[in-house]
Amino acid sequence: MWHRKKGFTLVELLMVVAIIGILVGIAIPNFLGARIRARVAKSYADLDAIAKANEMYFVDNGYYTDTTSELAPAYVGSGTMTDPWNNPYTIYTSPDGTSSTMYLIVGYGPDQNSDVTSSNISWAQANRVRGALGGPEGANPAYNITWYDPANGLTSTGDIGYGSG
Repeated sequence: MWHRKKGFTLVELLMVVAIIGILVGIAIPNFLGARIRARVAKSYADLDAIAKANEMYFVDNGYYTDTTSELAPAYVGSGTMTDPWNNPYTIYTSPDGTSSTMYLIVGYGPDQNSDVTSSNISWAQANRVRGALGGPEGANPAYNITWYDPANGLTSTGDIGYGSG
């Protein structure tokens, strides 16, 4: 009497492996995209906290600071002033010295390259925006600078910023 052995055939195993491979191929890019979006969201939260600290600094001193060291720890606590990619945040103030009345806080963004310099910031009223700059929640046509734009793909170039408007 013949007994049939229990188990899976080679074709069944290959089908399962193929299906798992397809699912992994779909899941990994989505996972990597979620990590980038989470880091961008954290960067916006950091920028908002730094902006609020700079507003408190303005109330106490009558002008905005252009160094993050003056904000920590008195205004933002003992947290580090680096973005989620371990690059420092930079604060630019309007070019009128210690009486500065505007600021721009910038993080490098996902490409980790600094695209903003003090020479390419336009402080003209038409180009200023109060709040987030770049990304899905921020304004893009501000300060004549290329800002991070996830519509160009998750590896979009450009910085993430926050302006005083």
